[in-house]
Amino acid sequence: MPELPDAERACRLLHARCVGRKITWVQAADDHIVFAGKGRADVEGHLRGRTVVGSGRRGKQFWLALSGGRALLLHFGMTGEVHIRGEATSHYRKIEVGVGDEWPPRYTKLEIRLGKDLAVSYTDPRRLGRIHAIEGDATASPQVAKLGFDPVLDPPEPEAFAQAVQRRRTPVKALLLNQEFSAGVGNWIADEVLFRSRIHPAQQAASLSLAQTSALLDQLKYVCTKAVEVDAESARFPKDWLFHYRWAKGKRAAPVLPDGRQIAFVTVGGRTSAYVPDVQILSVAPKVAADDSEPVDKASETDEAPARPRTRKRRR
Repeated sequence: MPELPDAERACRLLHARCVGRKITWVQAADDHIVFAGKGRADVEGHLRGRTVVGSGRRGKQFWLALSGGRALLLHFGMTGEVHIRGEATSHYRKIEVGVGDEWPPRYTKLEIRLGKDLAVSYTDPRRLGRIHAIEGDATASPQVAKLGFDPVLDPPEPEAFAQAVQRRRTPVKALLLNQEFSAGVGNWIADEVLFRSRIHPAQQAASLSLAQTSALLDQLKYVCTKAVEVDAESARFPKDWLFHYRWAKGKRAAPVLPDGRQIAFVTVGGRTSAYVPDVQILSVAPKVAADDSEPVDKASETDEAPARPRTRKRRR
């Protein structure tokens, strides 16, 4: 699933190709889900004739700033992608449904043309991504304003991070996936960070020591920054990353690291988590379910923070 590095790659690509150019033609699909309730005419009118004046990203949200105080805010969901006509598109992992080589690609939700020679397409086979036509600054929009720190743009200081982690009574994996805590962290990044920090995904955040929170922050910054440096190209990720070996769940042979250590799976916070039992030991065992669900890349992705459970007052 696209995570922070993929959003950064797309944002950089759009910035390089689009900034300073005028949108001369727009075609939006009639899809109220992807366009978050907006009709195609509204979206097309929002964009047509506007000049791209800048870009930005926070977490998995990225945007183009437009003339007239408008913005186009994009989120990939599980299978979203940005394409430039005539240029190859790369993924960290192939999606199950290919979009083809024709133009516009299959599953195109939005196509814009900037001048005579530049065409951009946003595709989303599963319709879990979102496109928002924003009036005003994208950073003030609810989708962006609610996000937590970005591990690449503004990582917290170690002391502040430790305090934020240690006051949470939730599994650390669920905390990392909470976009209001750490924006841009998805399933594979969280698993990679926890593996490299030697922390079990079900470990209660409040139980972590200062040494563990320090390692967690260091690895969070390292993994995200390194993935961004290599333009989200998975073949260029370091060979010792768990990422390369975690996808074998459900196959006949149990997945292992090159040194023979076994990779196991557990469900934490409703998400499949890959971990290495030899180095990620659960010191206090909260209730977690052995994982017999679908592989992680078949699970639905959400950026919403976990809902706070309702409590009922007992009548006297």
